[in-house]
Amino acid sequence: MEKIFSVLGSSKERKLAYPVYMLAGEAEYWWRGTRQMLESRGVPIDWDCFRRVFLDKYFPDSVRYAKEAEFMRLQQGSLSVSKYAMRFEHLARFYSQAISEAWRCRKFAEGLRHELKRVIVPMSIVEFPALVEKAKTVERLEGGGSSGKVARV
Repeated sequence: MEKIFSVLGSSKERKLAYPVYMLAGEAEYWWRGTRQMLESRGVPIDWDCFRRVFLDKYFPDSVRYAKEAEFMRLQQGSLSVSKYAMRFEHLARFYSQAISEAWRCRKFAEGLRHELKRVIVPMSIVEFPALVEKAKTVERLEGGGSSGKVARV
């Protein structure tokens, strides 16, 4: 939603109207009841309010904390670099701290399989797309991890 709003330059009213319009079934009934309850308490109903109560209802802290913990434990394991990068980026959204590009790169590189990590880490790459591409190249040159030998890059 935030991406749509930034492109369209939506006003506060439109920011709330569009997601509410998209609700269906149980979510729509939930919002009607929640909105009435919030209004009766005098709570201003805007996009920020909606987003907060929606996330609390459908994506509670316990789930967010579990995703954050999964991110912190993430290792490449048997995943290809491409799949590891996709999983990494998906889970990084749930990390509660601000992430610098350099920290993101270190975290990703430290999670690579040993045979890739020993080639990639000394490069000290601090741009995430470049790091992922270099890791893919090393993986491809080593034969996808099956030979156990790492090519010099």
